[in-house]
Amino acid sequence: MSLFEDTNPRALKELLGQIHSGQMVLPDFQRDFVWEPSATRELIVSIASNYPAGSLLRVRDAQRAFAPREFEGAPKIDGKSHTFLVLDGQQRMTSLFQAFFGVGEHRYYLDLQKLIDGEDFDEALFYERASTKRAKRMEAQEQQEKEMILPLSVLRSGAGGFLAWMTSLTNKATAQILQRAQTNEIDTGELQQQLLANQLLQAALAEINAKWIMTIDDYKFPVVTLSDKTQPDALCTIFETLNRTGVKLSVFELLTARFWPQNINLRALWEQAQADHPIIADFDLDPYYLLQAIALASRKAPSCKRSDVLNLAATDIADWWDRVVRGMASAFAVLRDDCKVMRPKWIPYQTMLAPLAAVLARKEGIKHPRQGRIARN
Repeated sequence: MSLFEDTNPRALKELLGQIHSGQMVLPDFQRDFVWEPSATRELIVSIASNYPAGSLLRVRDAQRAFAPREFEGAPKIDGKSHTFLVLDGQQRMTSLFQAFFGVGEHRYYLDLQKLIDGEDFDEALFYERASTKRAKRMEAQEQQEKEMILPLSVLRSGAGGFLAWMTSLTNKATAQILQRAQTNEIDTGELQQQLLANQLLQAALAEINAKWIMTIDDYKFPVVTLSDKTQPDALCTIFETLNRTGVKLSVFELLTARFWPQNINLRALWEQAQADHPIIADFDLDPYYLLQAIALASRKAPSCKRSDVLNLAATDIADWWDRVVRGMASAFAVLRDDCKVMRPKWIPYQTMLAPLAAVLARKEGIKHPRQGRIARN
């Protein structure tokens, strides 16, 4: 039996549409979106230039091996059934979805006047933080047309969006010119000149459409789709392979994938730990330190190297997670209340957290120095 369903290229607009509809989602343990807007901008330039931008790996998710979640900025799943889980390509797909659907922290724009003046696409593409006055001003199409600035969100459904935007612009300009002629604001000569200028603008925008917009509209990503018969253990192996050879998955994400088939949801446990012990969230703890503390607390010969953490068993998590979480919360309380460490950056060595939490987890219930001395002995 082949592991692959197909390896066909898919149109970018088709993939983004599947993200928007909830047909294509992420496994719940995947890392959050972390790309800088400059990286998204570079990716869009590559696509507009028809350069390769990597491939996408997904699985037809009949097994329902992992809990799903929507791409950041996409509509909530809210119980809707999905078809595909994306295994590799999350950052690229999220960045493109946010850019072309006008969601997320930044908005992306194309300065059409720069393109008309002969500048490169790279020079004409820019972004603004969504909260800025300019970004809010650019929500109005009238302002977009006035400044000749095209939001990339106009292209969410392809080149048709640009043609509609262009037609609106040139039709309004024609109507204004004719109205001025009817009220005698301009004479016949000026009328002809302005109509000609509007025709030249229309031709320039049509050239932009042919050169850049249609390239984006026609862009295809190579997509490898795994069969719906792919087993959870095979998916975990794939994630481990990606961790070694591609964009690094964190140890926490890797173990979340590995333990999911054994009914241990590390992401849910981590979120619950922060909710139950706000001090953990206050000190911006990396969950990897909890896993290190479990590695230390659960073994007779304590060690918390990366390999030790990766070799944790599901029983280690089940037996030690709650105790280590409480130990970590107690460790932060000691640092805050007794050592006056009030901020994460004041912790002298982050590496001290795992052994401190492990000790407190092993000797849970110690409340004062004498008990600590007894426990040590």
